[in-house]
Amino acid sequence: MLSASQNGFESYMEPVSRLRLFLGWSLEVLLLLLQLIFVFLPIPLPSYRRGRRGTVIIVTDILTSPLFYFLLARRLKKNGYSVFVHSCYNPLKGFRVHARTLSANLEKWNVRHATLLCHGAGGLASLGLPDPGRQRIQYLVTLGAPFHGTTLLNWLPFVPAFHDLTPGSEYLLINRMNALLFPSFSPFVPWRDEWIVPSGLARFGQGRDLILDWPGRLNLLFSEDVGDTVIEHLNREHPYPVTATHMAQESPQPEGAVPRSAPVRPAAVPAAGAVAKKKAPGSKKPAKKSKKKTSKKRGR
Repeated sequence: MLSASQNGFESYMEPVSRLRLFLGWSLEVLLLLLQLIFVFLPIPLPSYRRGRRGTVIIVTDILTSPLFYFLLARRLKKNGYSVFVHSCYNPLKGFRVHARTLSANLEKWNVRHATLLCHGAGGLASLGLPDPGRQRIQYLVTLGAPFHGTTLLNWLPFVPAFHDLTPGSEYLLINRMNALLFPSFSPFVPWRDEWIVPSGLARFGQGRDLILDWPGRLNLLFSEDVGDTVIEHLNREHPYPVTATHMAQESPQPEGAVPRSAPVRPAAVPAAGAVAKKKAPGSKKPAKKSKKKTSKKRGR
């Protein structure tokens, strides 16, 4: 672990107060107990289907209840997105099983051109998606996904999900580059394989009081700054729908396409007699007089 003096922040670091350490440990123990409770009593979040901006599927982290994603889901709803939550909380299932379950849910929800917002190890479940499920996804966004695995769980290889997280596992060797198969891919907050200990609490800073948790794992859900960054990025990718004409003008041309102007509809050519009448408007008056004369003659 790098010390603060190696990073050059020793002169700027403030000593960690006992109160902050106590609050950090208390919050961490509380979150750990809640995670264990929700593992045995999973409570799913309801889906929201009335969004007009796009569809976002939140994929949870291991040992993390969907209830921890309530604030993130609410912010997505306020910004006009339809929100679905897929849970990967159960570590007794390998990521191949989670990937097949995610693909089945995508077909069940009948989503098209959706965005996968994966948190933590949930990003590995998206890598193993079968082709039918992957074709329903337009954009993959990951928050702290350990694409190269982690050594923090090497002492639990008998747990299927933790075994897949081990660096060099068969699942990672086969699927870790599959993120490039999606049309668009944005990894946020790269994984840092390091435990948070009390001595390094001040170094991570920025209001973060989690000690034992994986670096930034739950902070990615609770931090307003991280949420604002993700929402702004999604809003640029998914603007509100407008008229069909404006959408056609703003849509980018495919690569290699030659821009062409819209075909001009030829104007109707009038007949020769009509042109002659337009050029000689005075000829219409004698025609009217002749009609009057003929009508008088007929009357006589």
